[in-house]
Amino acid sequence: MRAGVMRARSGVRSGMATSAYVLEKNRRRLVVLGLLLVAVLFMVGARDVVEGLFGFFAYAPLLGIQLMFAVLFMIVQFGALFWFLSRPRKYVVTPDDPQLGLTFENYRGQPDLLEHARSTVRILQGVKEFELRGGEMPKGMLLSGSPGTGKTFLASCIAAEAGIPFIYVDASSLTSMFLGIDALIMNSLFRQARGYGRKYAAPGNRGACILFMDELDSIGYSRGGVQGGQQQVGMMAGGMFGGGRLGLNAMLNQMDSLGQLVEDRYSRKILRWFGLVRGPVPPKPVVFVIGATNRPEVLDPALTRPGRLDRTIVVHEPDADGRRDIVQHYLDLKAHDPEIPLELMVTDSIGWTPIMIKTIINEALIAAHDDGRYELTYKDWLNAADARTLGIKQPIRSWNKEDRRDTAYHEAGHAVAARYLQPENRIAKATIIRRGHALGYVQPMPREERTSHNAKQLETTIMVALAGRAAEEVFFGAQRTGAASDLQAATMRALHYVAQFGMGPTKLVAPVAPPASPPMPYNRAANELLDQLYDETQRLLKAKDLALRALAEALIERDELIADELEWVFAGVEAAHPELAKPFERTIVQFRPFLGEREPESAEWTPPVQEPAIAASVAGSVNQGMPIAADVDSERSAPRRSPPRRRRNGGDGEPH
Repeated sequence: MRAGVMRARSGVRSGMATSAYVLEKNRRRLVVLGLLLVAVLFMVGARDVVEGLFGFFAYAPLLGIQLMFAVLFMIVQFGALFWFLSRPRKYVVTPDDPQLGLTFENYRGQPDLLEHARSTVRILQGVKEFELRGGEMPKGMLLSGSPGTGKTFLASCIAAEAGIPFIYVDASSLTSMFLGIDALIMNSLFRQARGYGRKYAAPGNRGACILFMDELDSIGYSRGGVQGGQQQVGMMAGGMFGGGRLGLNAMLNQMDSLGQLVEDRYSRKILRWFGLVRGPVPPKPVVFVIGATNRPEVLDPALTRPGRLDRTIVVHEPDADGRRDIVQHYLDLKAHDPEIPLELMVTDSIGWTPIMIKTIINEALIAAHDDGRYELTYKDWLNAADARTLGIKQPIRSWNKEDRRDTAYHEAGHAVAARYLQPENRIAKATIIRRGHALGYVQPMPREERTSHNAKQLETTIMVALAGRAAEEVFFGAQRTGAASDLQAATMRALHYVAQFGMGPTKLVAPVAPPASPPMPYNRAANELLDQLYDETQRLLKAKDLALRALAEALIERDELIADELEWVFAGVEAAHPELAKPFERTIVQFRPFLGEREPESAEWTPPVQEPAIAASVAGSVNQGMPIAADVDSERSAPRRSPPRRRRNGGDGEPH
């Protein structure tokens, strides 16, 4: 009984305190309202005021109905318009509706990234415990990397494992042609995310929500750059049009600003305006932003700074161990030959993304199904990879015999050069079946993954590219147009050799990629390199001519040779001619001096005899304090020729 009385008294005191606070907060408003009432009574009179009030109340229902329809019309007109314009393409996944059906077990090939993702999930699941220890919740994470590396898939796994609301947004849908709509969309999006966080928060926890923005560069690109950092707005018939800058500003404010400390819910704002709610704003739910892009360099620095996108993760293509895990995972889901060479598939897929591996395996199964077989084989894998990277098979039915023979010898030249110059590689395939724009091709594959190469390896790569043209000249004494792409590739590698990697006659680097072009001394050095390596390639093919002929005839007969079939051809011809198995000994690459040599400075220097006009010009320039510029006799200034210096294969360092 006494406890009930005490609770009643406490409630009365609290109500009286709240009433007093409300009266104190609204005292000015009440005073102003009272003064207005007194002024009306004084100017009009009490009787007229009473009659006016009765008249107003008589027409109040009709007036209220008219105002209600007017307001409703305005709300429907403008509300529907802004609702239609402010709808981003988004998908919401909540803990009570697990649509994703994913776990971390589905993410393969990147164990380090997976561990980082687990750490993020642990923090998001224990917001309260983490903050009790003094920790501050991270605001976001940026996933960058090449297309197809699994950025979106990793975010989906994080959402499924975290057990908290997840909102997927296509960032390109956050922009609008109308000025201000993008900011409206962004504010509404964060408000919805906080609402989901409150709804699914555990008792005593402020909750969290993951907001994933795919292709973040479409909304978060830098506000500076070529446009001078100004908001781009154009005037068109019908109003003012802009595009995305206000959306980025709104996003920056939502992620980290003083707005985190003030109320954002309209109902609470109204209650605080009347004084019915007071005190500090309780902590808002955490909105953890995950952005994915393959162009991190264009993002605004204010977006990627600490305090907003705190964590930056570069999602690389998987290494050998990762690819082995991915290939095995997807093979387990498909019917495949039990004897399929897994290690060859791992080396075949160097540089591939997880989605590329998944697609190739699925395409291989489609090829087996079309062929009436239940299981995919290694040959299906190779054909699917070629179809994806080069194009589908389109053999030439009525191919000229001479052209077919020349193509076979051309590809055999590539294969022989790769066989005897690059023992660290294996030849996966040699074919003269047309795919895409290629009449034939040879696929050398590294036996193990490498991240850098030395000068000798670059030189042998250039020689392999030149071997097709060299085979045409050695065996037919003619040059054909089919080597155009090979020569282009060899030229670019030679330019990188001398101008980018510093392996030529100078360590001074120069631009190679278009639209820039290297200066003439670099072109001269690259041409010297190509000439020497081309002569070396011809010497190699002449020494291995029997192997080349045997391989070319096998290609003419079978059109395509794969891995072990190529080894059988080489093993057979080397067994018949043991001298072919001997290693090919190369000569050392030599370069002329890069810019010529200067004349040695003598102890005694005598000024050259000048023409009177030149001497007067020089004297005038000196007297006026201007730079001296005079023509010098070309024969006297020409550098002396010296024998080309020799260098060892391998260079001083390795390019990365």
